[in-house]
Amino acid sequence: SGTGSLRVGGEFLARHYHQRTIYLPQPTWGNHPKVFGLAGLSVKTYRYYAPATRGLDFQGLLEDLGSAPSG
Repeated sequence: SGTGSLRVGGEFLARHYHQRTIYLPQPTWGNHPKVFGLAGLSVKTYRYYAPATRGLDFQGLLEDLGSAPSG
């Protein structure tokens, strides 16, 4: 299943990758933050969707990803 695959991937990252924070788009599926959190990762979000225009929030995307630490 998709949820199970995310859990396996999240646990793999938590065990084998030094960075313990994962960035998810906002909005995202409601279960995704919980799945990654239960796998041992810290979850942060980034903007990509502008509801007012039903399009890309390009400025928000650049700001959020630009403020994320490297790695």
